[in-house]
Amino acid sequence: MLKHYLLISSLLTMIDAAAQSKTDSTDQRKVFVTSGMGWGFALGETKEVLRAKFSNTLGLDISLAKRPYFIYPSLDFLTFRYDQQVPDPDYAYDLEKGRSNFYILNLAGGMRKRFGKLNAHAYGGPGAGVVIQPRAMVSPAEHKVTIESTSHLTPTFRLGVGADYRIGGFFLFVEAGWLHNFRQIQQRSVNVMSLYGGLKTDVTKLKDNVARVIGIE
Repeated sequence: MLKHYLLISSLLTMIDAAAQSKTDSTDQRKVFVTSGMGWGFALGETKEVLRAKFSNTLGLDISLAKRPYFIYPSLDFLTFRYDQQVPDPDYAYDLEKGRSNFYILNLAGGMRKRFGKLNAHAYGGPGAGVVIQPRAMVSPAEHKVTIESTSHLTPTFRLGVGADYRIGGFFLFVEAGWLHNFRQIQQRSVNVMSLYGGLKTDVTKLKDNVARVIGIE
């Protein structure tokens, strides 16, 4: 894991060194909602179990007073085709072409750099998730197969880079990320590369109005 921590540190250092005094349009104590769609691709030995299907992400991009830093809490809803590789003693049959879901909460921080209307950023941080795996319960007497689910919690770590481009009052963004689960799946380490694209919407005024109403201006 050390090489991954060194990678994100290097990325953030390069962005910080290149940062200019000119403020970024997303770098003014603003809050953005990010909503994206894409895929999560299993890497290495994980590919024997998981294959990419359509996935989603939802998050908040919160600029900090100390530019160009931001915090980036987000939720990943990753879906995969699932091919069971290790027999489960509670089930008589292995399952192929099932569906597995990852629900991952990421608590990341990062830095960004402005290039005109284009903003580049890098981020990283810990998280936690729920991993759901399917199982096949076969009842020969009833000639029936029932798909059941098993689940477990896992700590995670995520790194990513991305860019957004301003169009009117919102931003189009693309992101590439690496996700590591610290618990194995089917006796295999879990590493996933995610690719997302979507919209980033400014909700700063809404945040300010809510703060004013509840008296925490």
